[in-house]
Amino acid sequence: MKSVTKWLGVGLAGLIGIVVIAIAIVYGVSSRWMSKVYVISDAPLPIPTDSASIAKGHHFVLAIAKCASCHGDDLAGKAVVDDAVMGRLYSANLTRAITGIGGYKDADYVRAIRHGVGRDGRALLMMPTDAFYYINDVDLANAIAYLKTIPAVDAVLPTKRVGPLAPALYLLTDFPLVPAERVPRSGPRPPTIPIGTTREYGDYLATTGACKSCHLQDLSGGVPIAKNLLSANLTPKGIGNWSEADFRKAMRSGIRPDGRVLSAVMPWPYTRFMTDDEIHALWLYVHSVPPKNSRGR
Repeated sequence: MKSVTKWLGVGLAGLIGIVVIAIAIVYGVSSRWMSKVYVISDAPLPIPTDSASIAKGHHFVLAIAKCASCHGDDLAGKAVVDDAVMGRLYSANLTRAITGIGGYKDADYVRAIRHGVGRDGRALLMMPTDAFYYINDVDLANAIAYLKTIPAVDAVLPTKRVGPLAPALYLLTDFPLVPAERVPRSGPRPPTIPIGTTREYGDYLATTGACKSCHLQDLSGGVPIAKNLLSANLTPKGIGNWSEADFRKAMRSGIRPDGRVLSAVMPWPYTRFMTDDEIHALWLYVHSVPPKNSRGR
């Protein structure tokens, strides 16, 4: 402590004052973003009702978007963060219950998933919208068609509380507290990538599956994703000695080549439902990215 106060040229009281001011700035800036009202005016998205589209939507929600990893297997919501310094954040109840999103219109689903904005116009905290924005219209429509069929679960979730560390991480690192700020507000929709065992489709799966939300756009990782845990480096610098079989095993069973189990934060219980072709396409993409050192922040 003495060395810090000496380096700053202040006494203990001055140091405490600096910390208080820093916390006030962090809360001020982050509160402005969290209370910001967004105006979304997307064109209407037709939602199918046939069983084939609903089945495709179920697969996308389960295996690609991995919604259950945050919202629970019944999609009725669960604790995402519950920590004294990080805060207490619970995911929403996605069922048709009164305590869930039973009153959602089609446009509400699109606004929440694609833009990370609730019906009140405010940002949905830690909603991986920076990934879901890139879901194409067909996949999004199918996913919404499935979500509208989920049985109601009357789950009452605690009130959210944002601790002092979460806003600081958001301002200083890539911690995804307010992903709505990362979403483009204008311009054409991204082009639709054809389904296939291609690097390009693997890139689409990595993007819309929120891999890049935790591992960054270049997959170099180093993002705080839990207490004392940074996301892994998925470039050749990190998993360069993995074979495709190693990659598939990790995605299906959560076991690394060295026998260690992946962190519970990695949603392998849901990636195991990806098809062989999807995992192959994802491997082609991951295996093609340039080697990068992890940011390690």
